[in-house]
Amino acid sequence: MINIQNITVQFGEKKVLNDISITFEQGELIGLVAPNGTGKSTLMNVLMNYLQPTSGKVIFDKGLSYSSKSNEVKIHQFVSMMPDQSDLYNHLSGREHLKMFATMWKSDMKLIDETIEALNMGHYVNKKTGTYSLGMRQRLCFAMQIVANTEIMMMDEVMNGLDPNNVEVISKILMKKKAEGKMIIIASHLLDNLEKYADRIFLFSEGKLVDANLIVNGFSEASIKTIRVKKMPEDTREQMKQVYPELKFETLVNDMTLIHLPSSEATRLSDLTAFLVDKQMNDFAFGKVTLNDLYAMYYHEIV
Repeated sequence: MINIQNITVQFGEKKVLNDISITFEQGELIGLVAPNGTGKSTLMNVLMNYLQPTSGKVIFDKGLSYSSKSNEVKIHQFVSMMPDQSDLYNHLSGREHLKMFATMWKSDMKLIDETIEALNMGHYVNKKTGTYSLGMRQRLCFAMQIVANTEIMMMDEVMNGLDPNNVEVISKILMKKKAEGKMIIIASHLLDNLEKYADRIFLFSEGKLVDANLIVNGFSEASIKTIRVKKMPEDTREQMKQVYPELKFETLVNDMTLIHLPSSEATRLSDLTAFLVDKQMNDFAFGKVTLNDLYAMYYHEIV
């Protein structure tokens, strides 16, 4: 458990984090989404005590907080943050890095070979990391945190530089760790993947955490709430508004029009389909507002 109490981080006149209070529980996968420079990494650094907040405190299980160096040592026995590629030693092999992390966190050495196999690292893990590609280095950084096997894991852009196959492999490992009761906090720009697996997703606004469900009511529910239409002409949109005045329309920066439905009865969906097809609007889909849509709505940009 992490209980964040009134955390503020201020640099000069700018409040990067502004009086944040929230609790994260074990067994949750938390997604943090925002443009660069809005507070994602700052929040993680506060949770790790790499950065001391201007005010507020972070409380862990059994009331532990960063009130002393001895407490920090205790907390870092069950809290870890995925290393950065710049933290790797080019003269050491991947396996040596994994042994180092397993030893530091006193975890089961069997995890090393299990993780190497799960991440398909066997053909290069014994080579020096100075010979690795960016994708290989990223997989190693992820593997190092997995073998540490802490109860709370934090990851900043864990999927950077990975191809779709490796993204899927890492996602499955994350779900396995979540099922084991780990708390996983991920800051990511891979929104499709994050939306698929996260229990709760938060965006940042003026230093505050904003639950995605407060931006779009029922965002996390798997139900038909929206029609997504690509490149809908203005005249077609105006005609549809006249025929269906109860609908709410929203056009995003990527030229996607969202039509929000007050209800999703079969008759209504059939009528709307017929209208769009009649207007030769064939590139549309029924579903829910996606995380990519939400990002574009909230930040007026696309990723």
